[in-house]
Amino acid sequence: MNSIKILYPYLGFYRDAGGEHSPLALAEELNRDRFTFEIITLEPNTSTIWTAVKNSGCTVHELDTGIPRLKEPLGMIKTIYTYYDMFRRLKPDIVQTQSGFCNQWARLAAIAARVPVVIVTVNFDEPEPNWYLRPFLRRLDRWLARGTDAYVCIASHLMEQQVPTGFRDRSVIIPQFFDLDRFLEGRSDLPAIDALTDPSRPILGFVGRLEQEKGISVAIEAMRGIVDAIPGAHLRIIGTGTLESDLKDQVAALGLTEHVDFVGHRTDVCDQMAAMDLLLIPSYNEAFGLVVLESIAAGVPLLGSRSGAFPEILEDGKYGTLADPAAPDAWATAAINLITDPSPALTKLEKARAEVLGRYTRSASVRQHADLYERLIQSPEKGS
Repeated sequence: MNSIKILYPYLGFYRDAGGEHSPLALAEELNRDRFTFEIITLEPNTSTIWTAVKNSGCTVHELDTGIPRLKEPLGMIKTIYTYYDMFRRLKPDIVQTQSGFCNQWARLAAIAARVPVVIVTVNFDEPEPNWYLRPFLRRLDRWLARGTDAYVCIASHLMEQQVPTGFRDRSVIIPQFFDLDRFLEGRSDLPAIDALTDPSRPILGFVGRLEQEKGISVAIEAMRGIVDAIPGAHLRIIGTGTLESDLKDQVAALGLTEHVDFVGHRTDVCDQMAAMDLLLIPSYNEAFGLVVLESIAAGVPLLGSRSGAFPEILEDGKYGTLADPAAPDAWATAAINLITDPSPALTKLEKARAEVLGRYTRSASVRQHADLYERLIQSPEKGS
């Protein structure tokens, strides 16, 4: 039986973002007797996940062109043609795209190059384009949909929001997985689930990129109300991003300088989380949110946003507390309640440990992808 050759156009490994784990897992774990897996990247690769990709032995075609924008038509055309030429030369059986740019323009090139199977990975909420581009891009999206064999969605809400009407029967839900071994970094067991060591001095935390969609400004504003009720409360912010300076200004304006620490980027995220009493996840727009699974693994109760995949993962509050995004007063009230009476949150956390983590494993994700590849290649429509 011939090996199935898969090309995976992706922006690149440069942020250590959750989306980088998917191509890494496929590179490391797909059966190499059955599949040949190669990646194409546009951006220079610099992340720690990139190091793991290189060590996997996977072939990576590094274009290093950057991501051209629509207002750069020559760059767009050059990149699309580069994809088209590679597909014609390398003759893949399957092209699977991931990320907004690749999902549109690498997919266009794959369809034009008559690649037998084209798959799109839907792993984030695509922002609305400028009003004058919407008619063109919507028509393009529907045209591309006709040449798309499958949409891989990491959460059910993305299928409803991002897959064009009339093509959702081509969708399959393969949840974003949680790499527990990588998160534990050599630990032999999960951190203990402990009650607050000092309820008068609780340590709250935020872990993520300091960007608007993560809602960190809501957490900071909520801290004003939390500190008013519990003067010893403290917030540790782990992560970096473009809003860091603005957020520090917000902290100063709210008189919270003594109560908020900006820790920066950390690699020991499990240990950092395990030292917290409550994790705040106030994202406005989170396609999946690995941080929820990280908090469960680290043994820290969470207060999450009622948006994106959080209600799906936490089953509408069964495994963790949810609050509406962009409502700082509600976040403050919910956090104070969790701090003053942590028992219900700890009970939910113990249930989540037992019932949730096992649903989002790396091996299950790779197996579901392999099954999808086999099914599509063998479908009668492909002439097999």
